Amino acid sequence: MRKQRLAFSRRELKMLAKRLMFHPICMRVTLLLVGLQVAFVGLRYLLGATLTYGVASLAQYGDTVSGIYFNSEGFSILFRMDLTQMVLAIPVTYAQLIRFVVFSVVVLLILAPIRLGVMEQYWSMLRGSGEAGVRPVLRWFRQGGKFGKAVVVELLLGAGVRLAGILATVPSLYLFYLFYTTTPSMAAYTTTSSLLQIGATVLAIAALVFTFWLHSIFLPVRYCLCAHPEYSLGQVFRRGLDSAKGFRGAFFGFRLSYILWFLVSQVTYGAMDIFVTPYTSLGGMLFLQEAARARQGEATPQQEEQDPPQGLE
Repeated sequence: MRKQRLAFSRRELKMLAKRLMFHPICMRVTLLLVGLQVAFVGLRYLLGATLTYGVASLAQYGDTVSGIYFNSEGFSILFRMDLTQMVLAIPVTYAQLIRFVVFSVVVLLILAPIRLGVMEQYWSMLRGSGEAGVRPVLRWFRQGGKFGKAVVVELLLGAGVRLAGILATVPSLYLFYLFYTTTPSMAAYTTTSSLLQIGATVLAIAALVFTFWLHSIFLPVRYCLCAHPEYSLGQVFRRGLDSAKGFRGAFFGFRLSYILWFLVSQVTYGAMDIFVTPYTSLGGMLFLQEAARARQGEATPQQEEQDPPQGLE
């Protein structure tokens, strides 16, 4: 069987996405989404609804071993790193944990329908059809079916993928634990210590790659829902996952090419999403459109030169 290929190269798709993202409608709805995201980041810190960590000198903790320590207000997670004479401390109070959970739920309920509404406008712009603007975005709140599906999909892409990523880091954390407990000083550093350190680092990187890959696997579900909000939740998952069939590896590689932009988004607390969100989202949508066209064999070379790919399978 001949391997399916996209008619557009990765570079061409990204260039087209970059041109489309500066469309007035695209920038307007993106500004709404990113403005709310940044406001919620600031509000989260203002209300103390964050989970923080710190690194302290080992001398401050004496003979305290690594573990979880409970107290009347909450608990602390300590991880001794004798080799570096440091301790990683994660202090958590019950009140802080409650604020974190409640705030996260509120943000999910507000941002999920807005994000899907914004993505729907991206699709409308690509298709040149439908009502464009900010008002249609807010309809995702008023229509219960669309609201519920948006929350489920965003919960999966947010909390679900992150939880899987955390679980994926457990093997590397265990190896790091063995490394630091068996290597309290450079004098105790052995070949086994080196193998443990290398193994832990490799597994940590593998966990990050796995998390990114898992997000790439389920991301088409979001694109499918915003392209076809009339679908049932089952159809959204089935057709969304199928939309990248035959191109999952290529789609993962395509998203990986945006990795520096994703890092920029993280270090700026989402402020740069005014550029990153439309650029990466439109690129992903265009990729899936072209993947659908390649599977169906509908396009001719002449059509590919004249028109951008249309429609999601």
